[in-house]
Amino acid sequence: MRASACILSILLVGAAIPVSAQSSKFIKKNADGTANILYSNTQIKKGEEGKNVLKAAFKADESIYARAYFSAKFPALTGEAEGFIDIWVDGKHAKRMAFTNRDVAAGNEQMQIYIRNTDPSPDIKDEVWDAMEPGNHKVNLIVGFTQFMREGARASVQGDDVVVKRDDVYKAVYLSSSSFTFTKD
Repeated sequence: MRASACILSILLVGAAIPVSAQSSKFIKKNADGTANILYSNTQIKKGEEGKNVLKAAFKADESIYARAYFSAKFPALTGEAEGFIDIWVDGKHAKRMAFTNRDVAAGNEQMQIYIRNTDPSPDIKDEVWDAMEPGNHKVNLIVGFTQFMREGARASVQGDDVVVKRDDVYKAVYLSSSSFTFTKD
């Protein structure tokens, strides 16, 4: 009787662990301050990462899903700021995909990415994969957002007038980074 009560207590405590606590054992910080990204042939649902077979190498005919963890909560994007996923292939920038808070709500700490042969449609379109030569390729994904930074002002004389121009720029802030091997036949 005492053993079954103990087992029941463990099950009830385990059921009460919040999803973020279940996911937290899969989150790792990279040396550059970003968080990791997990990859699998099946959709990686939030809080159910342990149900997936996680992989780091894929063939062209396989489905590729990712769960990106953020090193900080995703911000509310204002003005011209945007979220992005940068795709690098063999050390060369292949594409930047932009997204808004409609795609990833402010305050989120992770996101699902549909990379290739996925349902729903993949986020990374065929043009990235079609541009690759046959062989093994290192694909790196970086998830981040642009942050408004005021750099100052410049003054210049134009005739009798002094013209002041603001140097307003957006700086990339990186939240997630990881790579996998992709083999194209």
